[in-house]
Amino acid sequence: MSTLASELLRIDPLTGCKNYLGFLETLTLNSLPDLLTAGGSLPPVEKRHRLSASIFSAIMFIDMNDIRMLNKTKGHAYGDSALRWMGILLQEESSCDVYRLGGDEFAVLLKIGTREAHLELVQRIIKRMELEAKLLGFPDTAADIALILFDPTPTGLETVLVQMGKAMEVVKNNRDFSFMLFNPADIESQSQSADWLSFKSIYQVLEMGRILDKTQQEVYTDTISGLPNLKAAMLHMEKAIQNSMVSHKPFSVLMIDGDNIRIYNSINYAAGDEMIRDMSFVFKDTLRPNDFVARWRTGDEFIAILPDTPLEGARIVGERLRLAVKEASRSWRFPVTVSVGISNYPTHGDYVETLIDKAESANKHAKEQGKNQVVLAD
Repeated sequence: MSTLASELLRIDPLTGCKNYLGFLETLTLNSLPDLLTAGGSLPPVEKRHRLSASIFSAIMFIDMNDIRMLNKTKGHAYGDSALRWMGILLQEESSCDVYRLGGDEFAVLLKIGTREAHLELVQRIIKRMELEAKLLGFPDTAADIALILFDPTPTGLETVLVQMGKAMEVVKNNRDFSFMLFNPADIESQSQSADWLSFKSIYQVLEMGRILDKTQQEVYTDTISGLPNLKAAMLHMEKAIQNSMVSHKPFSVLMIDGDNIRIYNSINYAAGDEMIRDMSFVFKDTLRPNDFVARWRTGDEFIAILPDTPLEGARIVGERLRLAVKEASRSWRFPVTVSVGISNYPTHGDYVETLIDKAESANKHAKEQGKNQVVLAD
């Protein structure tokens, strides 16, 4: 499945933060193993997720105030802008993973650090929040914050979520303070509530994530080669441009097309499919770990995206691919070769369509010049 497509399922589209599914999965140590039985009951305790002590040392739980009032008096578009503001503020100040849990609730997983460092971060967030909230029209404190410090011992997922809810309940009920610091052992004694969430719904969310991943795999995977398909490649290209705009590093696009391989389909389509799979294996084995390769459209066309790679580096990779196919295919039914056209961001453009056009044009020139060669775009 396209990694990018999987990541998008875990992003809140309004704020750009990670979503509730991403939060639950990040907290858990293991992958999802039969969380719900056929009857829908909860799995045994030993099968439930356990938290990884290495992920975080504290959770900052933020519950915004007066969003309903803003929606009512200024419209939902204004309320949405306030939520986006909170997401940006938390991401910029914390430099940690920020999650929108739904509605007006956010969580920040604070990495391993000291109690003093965590408190300093919260105070910095509160100071900025108070300064900017007035500009957004919040009549009172923009948000309530509960900071929960955890010890290194792994804790059950359900326990942590209940502790978050109880801690925020205490903050909400104590109007003298909009921020409170908690140790998990102290939370139980300060709150009588135990029904903040439905454990069953938690595992239903995780199960839905698994189902969505499976669906995305079908949507973004080419059934013949097993590689990502055109849709996945387009998504990856857009993300590559965004990353390069931020990092100011180039990336290259390789358009790869087989030479004279119709002979495989002249045998039968099964032979053609087998050749496509064999070629896909060569590409995956030859490319570097961070490179991306997908089947492009149909037939024997492929596209590779090489991050942080200038033109000369891409030419070297292209030659390596060309030689690898030529050598590997000696043991196939018929030896084959490939032609490779290369374009580069930002040398040849900063739009997906432009880079693709340039790479396809270079590939066409490779074909016209005798095939079985690598050509850089003009």
